[in-house]
Amino acid sequence: MKIVKILRYLFGALYVMAGVAKAFPQIEDVGVTLQKAAAANQGTWLAGLSEWLAAHAQLMAWVSGVALLASGLCYLFNRMLVPAVIGQCVMLAGFVTILHRAFPQIVFVDLVFLIVALLVLWESVSQKKSLYAMSHY
Repeated sequence: MKIVKILRYLFGALYVMAGVAKAFPQIEDVGVTLQKAAAANQGTWLAGLSEWLAAHAQLMAWVSGVALLASGLCYLFNRMLVPAVIGQCVMLAGFVTILHRAFPQIVFVDLVFLIVALLVLWESVSQKKSLYAMSHY
């Protein structure tokens, strides 16, 4: 599917840019974001985890930045797509879980990224199946 390939490149570039942005608080301040999430999650089952993440904001910025950058590169170079998509789905679920009270719009934004990830996964698995079937004729 040509459209999935275009989406893969577009979202790969978006993931790379988001990963790089994590290193620059002027663009995206992960510490402020996690502080807002910790405040919004007070009194919920997420309070302890949210507070821990906020206390380790620099580490979380690097972890999420590297993960976003790596998955974006996987999209752009069409390599290791299945592990990249699985990692993205876990990461998106984590972002939505921690941030949804402070930033409700994340649910809709990350839903778009999830849909694209599932399309990329579907295309990747379909291509591998067709290559496997052709090699056994």
